[in-house]
Amino acid sequence: VSRTAAPALLLRRDAFHGTGQQKDVDLTPGHGNHGLQDPSGRDSTSPVPMRAAEILRPTFKRFLWHAYDHLGLLVAVNLLWLLMCAPVVTAPASTAALFRIGRKIASHEDVSIRDFFFGFRAHFLPAIKVGSFTLVVVFMLWVNVDFYSHLGGWATLPGMLLAAVMIWAGVFLALMHAHLHPLIADGDRALRVLLSKSALLTLDNVGYTVGVTVQAASVAAICVLTGAGLVLVLGSFTALLLSCGHRELLKRYFPESPEAGEPEETRGWRDFWKPWESRRKE
Repeated sequence: VSRTAAPALLLRRDAFHGTGQQKDVDLTPGHGNHGLQDPSGRDSTSPVPMRAAEILRPTFKRFLWHAYDHLGLLVAVNLLWLLMCAPVVTAPASTAALFRIGRKIASHEDVSIRDFFFGFRAHFLPAIKVGSFTLVVVFMLWVNVDFYSHLGGWATLPGMLLAAVMIWAGVFLALMHAHLHPLIADGDRALRVLLSKSALLTLDNVGYTVGVTVQAASVAAICVLTGAGLVLVLGSFTALLLSCGHRELLKRYFPESPEAGEPEETRGWRDFWKPWESRRKE
């Protein structure tokens, strides 16, 4: 994880919860409190230095126990997600609705299946914008890779280099999606804002972004291999994992928030098999 703030990065304090009270934090070096330091000597305008593993470990543990606690709801919304993805044009909004469920679960808020329909309506337009943008960019990158990789003669080497650049651009776009839908669930609606925030968060947290993408891909692979998981929990588990990760990442940027001080998940395998003996402190 980068130890410096991403340029011109604005994050919403109300991303932790649905208070409706917006408070943007400008993490641009030299902005905000202009170098004001807290008692520990840390510049209060900068994110807390954290290694990727310090975010990824609690992310995955919280994801596992949230999935355990809300399995029935996650199965139900995943089936709804599949149904509402049948008309391809509604797939982005349906995915955004899943992330609203994931956000509320990760935030320990009361959640029901009605939140899926609310999220579908509330995030329809920004999700469609992001989905359309992604589709267009992926198509353009594919066309360019195909074109440059088939150049011959003296242009073979430059063509291969340009094709590699296009492929890396596609990889970066894929990594940005670890942040895009959580940001939509946080309430951001403008496409430019969503793209800039997700790109800056990716650049400022490369290790975390790669790690949580690998985690999400691994969960998805397990769901596909099991067959039943593909139908029952693929989408909802992925959305929940990325939502838990986004919440943990925000603690780096809002270290003084009450959420940053929430206790770690202490349940273990004994509690999994004997939940009535759970040692978790409520």
